[in-house]
Amino acid sequence: MAGVDKGDNDSLIFQSFVQKYGPTVLAAPGGTGFNIVAWIMPFAVLLLGIGGTAMLIRRWRLRSVPMPLPSTVSRFGDIRERIRRETEI
Repeated sequence: MAGVDKGDNDSLIFQSFVQKYGPTVLAAPGGTGFNIVAWIMPFAVLLLGIGGTAMLIRRWRLRSVPMPLPSTVSRFGDIRERIRRETEI
């Protein structure tokens, strides 16, 4: 109130608070220096994570899956039949 009574403008009042109590007194940090980085980095990391995940999923989907040879298919059928017999009650 003393600054307002003296006729100081808003920036002078803010600067006096910052000098007396530190930058934590402001509800939002100023838009200079490290403060800009502190506001931008979480969003940048989130976007990079989403982009990286999308690229990884795309790479997985485009990967070709080798088809089993006919001889292995019959072997798998034999194994499945054996598992079915052994797990019957």
